[in-house]
Amino acid sequence: MLKSALKKLVGSPTEIHSYSTLRLQAKTYRLVKNFLQPILKKNKLTSLDWCLLGLLFQNPDGLRFIEISHQMGVEPPFITELAVNIKKKGYIDIVDHPDDRRAKIVLLSAKGKQLIESLEPELKNRLDELKIGISSRENETYFNVMIRLIENIAEQK
Repeated sequence: MLKSALKKLVGSPTEIHSYSTLRLQAKTYRLVKNFLQPILKKNKLTSLDWCLLGLLFQNPDGLRFIEISHQMGVEPPFITELAVNIKKKGYIDIVDHPDDRRAKIVLLSAKGKQLIESLEPELKNRLDELKIGISSRENETYFNVMIRLIENIAEQK
């Protein structure tokens, strides 16, 4: 019943409208975010906090604010504000860039690394609950489509 309702909502596969794409993307984002939010909220984190911490976990040498901004798709002043708030919690460090004293590097602190290592399995398990009936190939395709959309948008600028 849900599948037929969604097909009716979206239309036939040969007729995917812009408004349907935007509506489904927005709805999916909100539902996934809200599904994970209780775990993050329990740890006094937002989804954007978690994205920044995860990005730093993947980049152990740290990143400049502008690099974080590009990776997260938001303006640098927002990243500065986000980083300052997370730093207050002790999850990141902000240090001078070794080659450019005007630039700062944002690094995951030991406390931040410990947080990632303890929460990631719980959040991943929670996400896996949403992926029931989705093959690993379909999941990889979904991920690759998001990446390609980002690349296509970047090429338009």
